Amino acid sequence: MITEQEREAALALLTRSRQTFLDAVAGVTENQARWKPGPDRWCILEYAEHMAISDDALVALVERALQNPPTPETPEQRAAREKKIRETPMPRGVNRAPDMIRPTSRFRSLKDAVDAFLEARERTLDYARKTQANLRDHFSPHSVLGPLDGYQWLTANARHVENHSGHIREIRTMEGFPAN
Repeated sequence: MITEQEREAALALLTRSRQTFLDAVAGVTENQARWKPGPDRWCILEYAEHMAISDDALVALVERALQNPPTPETPEQRAAREKKIRETPMPRGVNRAPDMIRPTSRFRSLKDAVDAFLEARERTLDYARKTQANLRDHFSPHSVLGPLDGYQWLTANARHVENHSGHIREIRTMEGFPAN
């Protein structure tokens, strides 16, 4: 089971990143949401769609990891693994995502995508509030960082949203971004 301190930290990260996303899209018009900075880049609506569908996907990944046999770590092993994770740079590629969470125009509008994200994030927060599972002893591989435990995947939801919210803020400052 995660500790109450870990639970509170996860809830704080998930809540903060939800607001970070809302701040990033605040005032964006539908025209602006569809503007693409380049043929190989996502528009704001596509980022919003990606985040709306990935929150549930990451919780589902945690649930699948719980089906694996537990692999307890010593505090020293966890510290070493977490240090490696912190020190591993995440590549910044051109909008790569697994097919199941790649944008495919699921939502008609930015508002629909934002609403779907808020609903998904509430489910993630509810999961974080209620889970009694031993998230720390069940792992699933990350393509860059190696094995992450269930708690790390849960909190990855927050980091994922903060990262893409930064991409949205960046798009809003690009040359050619529509005035409205």
